[in-house]
Amino acid sequence: MSWSNSSGTKILSLCLGVLFLAGCGFQPIYGRDGDVDIQKELTEISVLPIKDRAGQQLHNHLLDSLNPFGRPKSPKYRLSIQLTETRQELAVQKTELATRVNLSFNAQFQLSAATGVGSSLFSGRSRIVASYNILSSDYATIVAEQDARSRAIRELSADITNRLAAFLQLSQKK
Repeated sequence: MSWSNSSGTKILSLCLGVLFLAGCGFQPIYGRDGDVDIQKELTEISVLPIKDRAGQQLHNHLLDSLNPFGRPKSPKYRLSIQLTETRQELAVQKTELATRVNLSFNAQFQLSAATGVGSSLFSGRSRIVASYNILSSDYATIVAEQDARSRAIRELSADITNRLAAFLQLSQKK
């Protein structure tokens, strides 16, 4: 490895960048910050059932990310989600047949205290769009649609989990 002026400048820039991040208060969201353990707080969330098959899949992904060791016996929070799915056909040919489809998923979620009725602590909306091609084989099209739906639900679950973790981290510091 050559230690020319160019590489020395790169190393210095990298060191300054690391120092800048350390000085700005950057910290991992899933780490411990004193008395706050975000991963433990996330395990205290009870996910309420969500209707339809896509809702069941979202529910299962959320359980895997929020409650990896099983459902909480006495949860501190309740998470309710209303999930809607829309389908939009794109790329229409001259024969008026679509060749591409967008699946849009909108999740309206609300985190509330498990003990209080109607006491919303945090609410939000998450939207994910997944696309797939309509192929000449019906079976291949069905598999492509299922894959697009599965990818979207997995991304939706990750987005909701990250938003909940950020909210819990900020609320615990107050």
